[in-house]
Amino acid sequence: MFICTVHDPSSLKAQPRHPLGSRARVLLTSVFGPYAQDDEYGSRLNNPMELFHNQVTRVQGVFSLRMSHRSWGLMLIQANIDAPCTCLDFPTLDRFIEEIENNDYDIVGISSILSNFRKVKKMCELIRQHLPHATIVVGGHLANLDDLDRLVDADYVVRGDGVRWFRRILGEDENKPIRHPQILAGIGMRTMGVDVPHRFRHNAATLIPSVGCPIGCNFCSTSAMFGGKGHFVNFYQTGDELFDIMCQLEKQMKMRVFFIMDENFLLQRKRALRLLELMRKNEKSWSLHVFASANALKMYTMEQLVGLGVTMVWVGLESKDNQYSKLRDIDTLSLVRELQSHGIQVVGSTILGLEYHTPENIDEIIDYAVSHNTDFHQFSLYVALPKTPLHAELSAKGVVKNFTEIDIATNPGEHCFNFRHAHI
Repeated sequence: MFICTVHDPSSLKAQPRHPLGSRARVLLTSVFGPYAQDDEYGSRLNNPMELFHNQVTRVQGVFSLRMSHRSWGLMLIQANIDAPCTCLDFPTLDRFIEEIENNDYDIVGISSILSNFRKVKKMCELIRQHLPHATIVVGGHLANLDDLDRLVDADYVVRGDGVRWFRRILGEDENKPIRHPQILAGIGMRTMGVDVPHRFRHNAATLIPSVGCPIGCNFCSTSAMFGGKGHFVNFYQTGDELFDIMCQLEKQMKMRVFFIMDENFLLQRKRALRLLELMRKNEKSWSLHVFASANALKMYTMEQLVGLGVTMVWVGLESKDNQYSKLRDIDTLSLVRELQSHGIQVVGSTILGLEYHTPENIDEIIDYAVSHNTDFHQFSLYVALPKTPLHAELSAKGVVKNFTEIDIATNPGEHCFNFRHAHI
């Protein structure tokens, strides 16, 4: 979800404006703040940049779990190129301008989601003004937007594996082992307006084993970004590699809890079971927070999941009577109860607005989701995000809304459909 993305360079609209190489100076940056307020650049009050508050605990009001997350993809790229590299994470506009006014960069990479399109456009304009010879690279989920290379003044629109792409453009060895940065899973944790004291924070170190998901659900933009159905990118192929990285992070960060940023970590069973073997052999009692599909969870015994230290799992329940292969012939009500009975917290995720949803059956759909009694539950609308199979299908039917019908700065997955639904 947070990795800079990549095209095959041969398909890009322009060659670099500046000769690139290992001596090139690189600036990586997220979009500028402030965030979550209505402004001219498209920031919206109803779209806070917080995973849990925006997607999971919003309706808890003041009791909502509040925290932010770093731009992990930018941090991973920075850690894995030899060229001098500066990373600006959550800068103000003034801070961004100060950086490009007072420093000479050969490459400026910007990572963004769709709703921050106008901020990226503004940043490209400022880079052309202050660093006219710099090569501009735009990545993140925004890179999936059709015709982005004609909408913003960038040299490269990048989808896929950003680490290897930057190494390639800099003339470095793109197949070198991946160095894992030290990343706190959450920052600024608070609730009821009160900061959670550090000693009470069960914070975690972020671990990024792979990106993409081979299941390739039709709505999944992350899967589409990294190759779609049947494809994914492994940064660490084996359980041995993962174990070594986790030992390093444990020693460096003094943490034994890991947030596994992998779309479907347990799907690679051989790697996970080798990790379990090494944890048992070395008496490692770690706690893992993972994303996993229901069919991946069913590949393990509860003893294996508990042995791996899985203490929280985010699982897509999608909707009653859906046809997704990852849920086929699986009793999700029983699965959730069994996980919870073994001390594993469950974050359920349900989609509203599938093709067969109507005003007449939507209450039943919601009641069924709620009956799982998950510890947290995310409800999202069915959304046709660019480059997904769903977007292609609905575009062919002529029902996807254009930017005159829906503002790109809104967050359609939480607030509205971005296509004309047949029934709702």
